Amino acid sequence: MLIVSWNVAGLKPALQKIHTDYANDTTANARSSSKPSPFATYLALHGDISILCLQEHKIPLASLSSRSEPHQCSSVTGYESFWSCNTNAKSRGFNGVVTYAKVGMVRSADAFPLKDEELDSQGRCVMTNHGSWVLFNVYVPNGGMTPEGLVNKMRFLNALRRAMKRQRQEGMRVVLVGDMNAKIDKRDLYWRHRVLNIDDVLEQIRAIRRDDADCDIPPWKVDIERHWDTISSVCQTVEAIPCMTTNPTTKQTFNKFRARVKLPDGKNVMLGSNEDSAEEALESYSFDERFFVDPENGASTLIRKKNVLGIDSLAELMAKIANVKWDEKILRAIAESDEAGLNPDSPSYLWMKMLIEEDGMVDVFRHFYSEAEARQFTNKRYTNEGGRIDFTFVDKPLLEFVDKGDNQTLRCGKESHDNPLGEEAALMAATANGLFEPGTYAGGGIAIPTKRALDSQFGPPHTGMIYTPPSYSDHIAISLFMKSSFDELTGTLTLDWKDSATRKSQPHKKQRSIASFLCASAPKQSDSSGVFTSLNDKKRLMPSDNAATKKKTLASYFGNSNMSNIGPRSASSHSRTKSASTHGKKIPQNNILNHFKK
Repeated sequence: MLIVSWNVAGLKPALQKIHTDYANDTTANARSSSKPSPFATYLALHGDISILCLQEHKIPLASLSSRSEPHQCSSVTGYESFWSCNTNAKSRGFNGVVTYAKVGMVRSADAFPLKDEELDSQGRCVMTNHGSWVLFNVYVPNGGMTPEGLVNKMRFLNALRRAMKRQRQEGMRVVLVGDMNAKIDKRDLYWRHRVLNIDDVLEQIRAIRRDDADCDIPPWKVDIERHWDTISSVCQTVEAIPCMTTNPTTKQTFNKFRARVKLPDGKNVMLGSNEDSAEEALESYSFDERFFVDPENGASTLIRKKNVLGIDSLAELMAKIANVKWDEKILRAIAESDEAGLNPDSPSYLWMKMLIEEDGMVDVFRHFYSEAEARQFTNKRYTNEGGRIDFTFVDKPLLEFVDKGDNQTLRCGKESHDNPLGEEAALMAATANGLFEPGTYAGGGIAIPTKRALDSQFGPPHTGMIYTPPSYSDHIAISLFMKSSFDELTGTLTLDWKDSATRKSQPHKKQRSIASFLCASAPKQSDSSGVFTSLNDKKRLMPSDNAATKKKTLASYFGNSNMSNIGPRSASSHSRTKSASTHGKKIPQNNILNHFKK
């Protein structure tokens, strides 16, 4: 069984590219007697995916319930789909998660598993029941730079943890996949983006000198001790300055913000880069303590100690304020030091730790690739930057069923490397050995990849990462490969369509088209997912040996065979008739829609 999780950052554009790239692919689905859709072909090329979990599909519920979704993505040959859409008035049209599972693999589903109306309406979680285990597909809120964002994120995470505990209490094992928008290990973060606790560094130096210890102090720590008071004082003057940027190709202008400080000599210095908001511009240069008030219990918790900042920001401040320039060798030494890493007081980091240490879940990727430094982030893929925020967790008893696969690397292209888990190999994997080219900052988007580059994403099933093309999404996919014994544990299941939660998770199966009324005498037939395939298919299902049936007109449904002969003028006068007999009922003849509503 192969489970794949992928933040597509918009299913419609991703599907459009898949259909463009694989519409003419000759790969056939052995389980289908007809040619599969390009999307089904794409899933087969990835090693015949059993369960696909997508985040940020951004498809409105109305599109699914009216069957107007892009490329009929709710009905993929051989799969059932289960949707959670964002219906929240504040953010409708964003978020959204969907789980595709092969027919016979799901007993029930729930698009409202958190049991919190506000959170469930955001379309961030769908749970599928697979007999003896459940799968949570999630898109965790980012949190942003505001207290409100962090409150929403922690509400979601706490509700998710309770939902998983409820399933365990019912005897189920839990698998959790998706975009967690959090990190658990310093190796999940690009080394220049790790944070350093300045007070810890200063205390170490003071202790060494106080005890007159005979040990060498790294030069970078001496630099911090010598200049930190000046840097701290200058950063008290920081302010966000409005600025305007222009796209050199389209000439479109954008209102941005950038941080500025005043040096002791009165000179102004710009810091950082252009950001969308003043809060984002100031984020990296504010060193005060930060607290978080838990909305559930009202407790105030320290979430970042004083004088904790990113290594990149520290290097910039040392260069622009203290005129001390560190080279890459020194910066790497700082990043690998014990004092550098993730913010240990971050609420989402502490939540992830509880997931592992208290709830008994396992970070599967880190279990198999303990030394790997995972990276992915928009155009930063080409400079090997970014971080790992997409995870697969399993309850510890399920770990024995996880198969690493034959591949012993991170799917690092076709080239061999001295260290298959090292930076060079990771860069080659992320860029298909250089075949994926970055977009220019002058506009024009990401370069169109070759077929050879696109096909580099495919390979044997494994547990790890799948380097999907950057033109499809700014996230790559992650995979969880289960042994055949796990398939046997799951067995063959029948979807419980009588379950109300399951029905709500499949809004595409609720809609009845006007054809279903006009063809009421036709036998009910459907494809493997239980959904009528098309209006033409329904026409072909109608009886063909009855001439009267073939010639039946719309007028015949209203009990007046002369309606077809009514011209524009007579039709107008006829509409003034108060009522006529139709199937034994009196209805207004100028309101056909009301008849259908009845």
